[in-house]
Amino acid sequence: MTNNEILDLMYKNADEKRAIFQKRCTNTNYDVIGNTNPFLRELAKDICKSKDYNDFLDSDSNIYEYVLLQGFVIQKLNDLNRMKKFVYKMDDWSVCDCSHLKKQSKEHLESIYEWVKQKEEFVTRFGIISYMCVYLGKYSDEEDDKFIQEIYKIKHHEYYVDMAIAWFIQKLYSINIEKAQKMLDSGKINDFTKKKAISKIKDSLRERKTRG
Repeated sequence: MTNNEILDLMYKNADEKRAIFQKRCTNTNYDVIGNTNPFLRELAKDICKSKDYNDFLDSDSNIYEYVLLQGFVIQKLNDLNRMKKFVYKMDDWSVCDCSHLKKQSKEHLESIYEWVKQKEEFVTRFGIISYMCVYLGKYSDEEDDKFIQEIYKIKHHEYYVDMAIAWFIQKLYSINIEKAQKMLDSGKINDFTKKKAISKIKDSLRERKTRG
């Protein structure tokens, strides 16, 4: 499947109303054409089966869904070397949150710690989200404690970094209430993030009660 064939499929499945909503929702600087994530994930499967995925991943585009699709392909291939370059294409929460690799490895974990230390808002967020989704409560208590210390070291507090930290605390609360409370009481979490984390915890508890 060539890059032109991929773009043809994307434009055939584009939706203008969705594009307007997606642009507003993500606030990305890329152009948005309005593809759905399920469509892009299916397309990613087809690209991975073809012999042309390296050409696709080596290409650049100013289209948001094209970048997101590259993230889906890298995720499906579990290609850490590709991901190390791809993270610097991210400029919104959606690509950041949907593209993390899903398999644990020493090299992946080392990369996550490097990403968290970067100054770029969405690279830092990507590191937090990657650890939260792949390692938090699934690797070791010692590693979780170590990562929490890395979160405390983050000095740049853009909105999407702080929201990722709040989400991390909420997930931690569902795994280990004591550790989550220690984070909230540490004095190392700013007031905005603390407030958002508590709000997310309350929403999660309310949702559990509703489910029954």
